[in-house]
Amino acid sequence: MSGEFLVLGLGNELFSDEGVGVAAARRIEERGLPAVEVVDGGTLGLALLPTIEGRTALLVLDAIVSEDMEPGEIVVYDGQDLRREARLLWSAHQLGVNEVLAAADLVGSTPELVAAVGMVPASVDTGYGLSMVATESLPAMVDAALQVLASWGVKESAHA
Repeated sequence: MSGEFLVLGLGNELFSDEGVGVAAARRIEERGLPAVEVVDGGTLGLALLPTIEGRTALLVLDAIVSEDMEPGEIVVYDGQDLRREARLLWSAHQLGVNEVLAAADLVGSTPELVAAVGMVPASVDTGYGLSMVATESLPAMVDAALQVLASWGVKESAHA
């Protein structure tokens, strides 16, 4: 059965820090949070629509492009921010979160709660593995994601 809360890690791990969303999602999955399903969305774009249907909440983890921020910086966006920004989250996949959310809106399956946590990549060069900057910033990205989940009522168990 699908979890009420979906954590969706996006990105292509073959392009260094472009895979930071997937790496952060794995760390969250290791926590074993109740009612939370973690999915490696990779670069699937609109193919993710069935995955988000029927969820109460969607938390997207991805790399972002920002000329105003330094590599490794973390940013948290709520659902309104995601819809306001035309190309907020960036990945090598052709369609971004905005397009998937727009499609979900069209079919009436948008989760009630939507947020995203992103990290500015230091490198998107071809190559498997995160840069040193992204590796050092990954715990902060995971913490930001856990804070969003906690604000939605997701509690970690005492042994996590």
